[in-house]
Amino acid sequence: RAITLHLHACEALAELSEVLGDIAWVTFKGPVFSEYAHPVAGLRSYNDVDVLVAPTDLREATDRLAGAGWQLADFQDMLRNPDVPGEMHWTSPRGVMVDLHWAMVNMASRRRMFTVSSADLLRRRRPVRLGDHEIWTLDPIDTVVHACLHAALSGANKLVYLLDVDGVSRRVDDWHEVALRARSWGAQAQVALVLGRSRAVLGTTVPAAVEQDLAVPTSVRWLMRATDRLAPVQAGRSSTGANKFVARAVQPTGWGTAGALWGHGWRWAGGLGQSAPAAAGPRSAADAEALEVYLAAVEAAAKRGDSPVR
Repeated sequence: RAITLHLHACEALAELSEVLGDIAWVTFKGPVFSEYAHPVAGLRSYNDVDVLVAPTDLREATDRLAGAGWQLADFQDMLRNPDVPGEMHWTSPRGVMVDLHWAMVNMASRRRMFTVSSADLLRRRRPVRLGDHEIWTLDPIDTVVHACLHAALSGANKLVYLLDVDGVSRRVDDWHEVALRARSWGAQAQVALVLGRSRAVLGTTVPAAVEQDLAVPTSVRWLMRATDRLAPVQAGRSSTGANKFVARAVQPTGWGTAGALWGHGWRWAGGLGQSAPAAAGPRSAADAEALEVYLAAVEAAAKRGDSPVR
């Protein structure tokens, strides 16, 4: 199944390349990890294809996709969300789901924590071979930093996340630049945590100087190491646990990390004993009006010069 999906995904990316034409774009995560980060190309499973365009190009990209027979797969509430999501969803004519990003971090509350410029990512993009096609992706350093950031925000508690990072790190030849890039994003704590777990579990080669270059406070590094000793990823048997809790809370400062731990713990405790929310009923598919609301919100963010979407 994984290989079949990977082949379909590579074809969908080739089709998307033709549709987008002169619009700058990259793909990242799933197909790139499957092709280049794992022992056997195509065996890493993934559910959809992630693509990034600049927020200023999103409207034109959606027009071209719709004109080529791609189908918008979002619901009304998703596109009308006042905390504008960093991605929307399209289905290719062959049925491949594509997450079309204008920002690398989807949730607005998390997006405000980092400075990840879509324009810079696209400016540094590199061509790679996926299947029989040459496809654009992130440069090796952006790939490693984003792989670590995505893993941490997801909890970094699954071996597949660490295997992704181990694989893409083998393509890095300037670890000092990795640290500088991570700090420029505000993601140095996430990168330190995931590289540390990957090194401990898989023996990932990371120069000792990287820890110093990342400049993560001693208190935060101590918390990471204590968590990994008490709740190692390879011993986990559930999707929850201390390793996930800490990974989602780490910040560049000790006080910031403590505040995030307190906030996450307070929300978790507040949810204990509460029944599941009642079903909201059937959701309505997005229409042209909802799409316009979403595109206008993205363009307004770009016009304001919000740091994550420059």
